[in-house]
Amino acid sequence: MKSKDIKLKNWPFDQGARVKLEWIGAPFRYEKKIVLPVYFSGKVNGYYTTEKLIVDWTVLASLRIQHYYVDGVITQPISPNQTKEIIITIDPNYVGYFEQNYSIRGTKYTEISQTFVIKYNGERFYLPLIEVLRGIIAPNAFLLNCLFEMNSFPLYFTEQYESDLLRLHFASSYNAKYLKNEYLHHLVWLLMNNNARKVYESIASNFHFNDSLKFEWPFQTPIKLKLRVKKTPTGYTVLYIKAMLDKELQVSNLEITHPSLVRHEKSNEPRKRIILPLSTSGDYEADVTVDGRTNEFDEVMTDTLTHEYVDVLVITKQRITSSKQREGIDHNTKKTVKAVNNSRSMGDIGGTSLLRGLEVKSLQNTYVNGELADFKEVLNELSRAYFVESVEAYVGELTDIGERSFAFLDDGITPRKYIVAYVKLRNGKEVALLEVERAGRSVSTLIITSLDCSNIKLHIEPLLKYIIFSSGSWLKEGLVKWEKSLAIYKVKHTSNFKKLVFSKISDV
Repeated sequence: MKSKDIKLKNWPFDQGARVKLEWIGAPFRYEKKIVLPVYFSGKVNGYYTTEKLIVDWTVLASLRIQHYYVDGVITQPISPNQTKEIIITIDPNYVGYFEQNYSIRGTKYTEISQTFVIKYNGERFYLPLIEVLRGIIAPNAFLLNCLFEMNSFPLYFTEQYESDLLRLHFASSYNAKYLKNEYLHHLVWLLMNNNARKVYESIASNFHFNDSLKFEWPFQTPIKLKLRVKKTPTGYTVLYIKAMLDKELQVSNLEITHPSLVRHEKSNEPRKRIILPLSTSGDYEADVTVDGRTNEFDEVMTDTLTHEYVDVLVITKQRITSSKQREGIDHNTKKTVKAVNNSRSMGDIGGTSLLRGLEVKSLQNTYVNGELADFKEVLNELSRAYFVESVEAYVGELTDIGERSFAFLDDGITPRKYIVAYVKLRNGKEVALLEVERAGRSVSTLIITSLDCSNIKLHIEPLLKYIIFSSGSWLKEGLVKWEKSLAIYKVKHTSNFKKLVFSKISDV
């Protein structure tokens, strides 16, 4: 058992009661993330009832229909009676799709039942569509989070194919946690399986334009699954997929690069700064109202699926640079104490490396000085321009995204601030402006528009993370990874800065 579990916040049921997960509804947008309606039945004040809870999308990784949960702990599902494990081979010629309205027992709610009906050895198996996502296509938190981003993969890596070799060049926005072999194996399988990849990459646009999660059976050849099932009068209901077996990778060699793959030369020299988190205890709470998550929270998520492969994949991790790793601490080491708590969001859009969903405050009600105050005045004038409908601006701190040296001002203690502004134009288009506190540095302002109808807001944190890791430079070769999704214009802080900003935005 893991040292910490994940609990759903505001669990309405009696303490110690076994509560049954009756149904998982269709995902929908809630503020800036994707959430799920989930229906549980159990005792509240001693009486049985069914409650609808709204949870973050990636809570799906821990949910099992018709399983039982106690005290809101979703990392310890209890299997129902009269279930069994079975291995079946699914022939795509014997798969059908069935959809109908489904009334949630004990409530007035109605959801849409989306099911693949599979015929195997004279029996029918009813496999929920959402379980195909969780158990086959996106079996970890990173892929679940990226599922609703259009053209998401180029934000995290580039691909190069050469005979029996696949090269993946990961950006800093890809969390190094997902460089473990089990994650890389599945990523290679997904990238090389044309049908599964097509389904994965089409989900975001379908959801964006149709507000529905729907796709055809993603395989044209047979696949083998290990399932937990329960007998019904007409066949078997699949409660969850336990494993996918005999997966073929189509390549034998994988080479990867990542900014974290660094050869460190250890040194006893004192560190320049350390972050001292306040200690916490107890379980984590999955809170749909919180935009935060940290790496230790990711580690207790239950990615319990086991996938098995028929191919052997040789993985070579290229260490691209070397640096000195300071391990000492002395009186000159600057110490920052960072308060933390156990409330976490599991619903980040854009993979777990896009850590928290930006922690920002409205610029209108926040005092800023110096260069940021000048930029705030430019935004105020921009809001009155004839071609602008509205301007929403927010201020945040780079230390909430990364803690490398550029995230701080030159004193090594004060967090470097940034302003992000979303400008709605009267022609219906949207523009984002990104301004990072310069404090003596030469950092251009970015003007950003979408090329593929994706939500500009989803790209802000990866861009901020990029400038932290590039030590304050918007390098052309670094921004190229966004060229298919965004049009990015750099505006230098010259004497005609305001005129250039107005001119560029009016031309959009």
